[in-house]
Amino acid sequence: MEPRRERPVPWHGRAPGRVNLIGEHVDYLGGVVLPAAIDRHTRVSGHEAREWSIESDIGGGLSYVRAIGIELGMPPQAVAVESDVPPGSGLSSSAALLVAIAAGLHPELDGKEAALACQRAEQRATGVHVGVMDQFASALGRRGNALLLDCSTLDYQTVPFPDELVIAVIDSGEHRSLAETPYNERRREAESGHPKRRRHFESEIARVHAFVDALNERRFERLGVLLKESHQSLRDDFEVSTPNVDALVEHAWGVEGCLGARIMGAGFGGSILALIERGREQAFAEAMKREVIFCATADGAFAHRIVAR
Repeated sequence: MEPRRERPVPWHGRAPGRVNLIGEHVDYLGGVVLPAAIDRHTRVSGHEAREWSIESDIGGGLSYVRAIGIELGMPPQAVAVESDVPPGSGLSSSAALLVAIAAGLHPELDGKEAALACQRAEQRATGVHVGVMDQFASALGRRGNALLLDCSTLDYQTVPFPDELVIAVIDSGEHRSLAETPYNERRREAESGHPKRRRHFESEIARVHAFVDALNERRFERLGVLLKESHQSLRDDFEVSTPNVDALVEHAWGVEGCLGARIMGAGFGGSILALIERGREQAFAEAMKREVIFCATADGAFAHRIVAR
């Protein structure tokens, strides 16, 4: 009689997308950033298999699955994915996918180590030298808080985010993969001391600290001013915005109830982020005349293991 084969043991994982409140294009230079995990999630399930496979609508998903599996030293897996983190929306669907898989395959992994493994996996999968902010936020975010992360030391702490404010994300309609943009070029320029790129780096770090102070002091109008300054710096000094994105940001600035807005993420299209007074969501969406994703903060996949540093 042929021996009975045991069914593979299934596993499950879940991780949130993220927004970056402020601190753009400074993480890979060792700066400080202020992301927050959000209430949009990627859920994965899987089991050991003869070869790597994925059921997902996320483009390039198989390369991500294989890359994180290799980083964690796991055998091939068959993975199924469900997600309400829209790809290309600036909410870091790729980090959510990688962190969800890491949480499913290795739930007892230290959150910091999980984030670093996911960063290496994304670099392996895409060839883009991404920073560690997205993975840290998805792994270690905390509901009701943003996460202040020093990307040079990897020290982090939670910063309370006020209930009176709502995070809004608006898709610009422009989408390109990072590998098709000057993202790596901008990074090389900043690392080599390009004057305008460094000016953005230094001024953006100062804005992060000022933003944290304004949150702690509940100076909401100051938050808006800092968002506007951040966009102007990303537009003029780091040069990652586009005319379409600029028009969208400037339109948001003029909507009643919007404290401020800026381009978010790697740039060259993508999404913008705005802070809205709670209760003004419907009016804001109507004024923008396009779909707006309203977000609340959420726990990261490894939030139960977070220890403020």
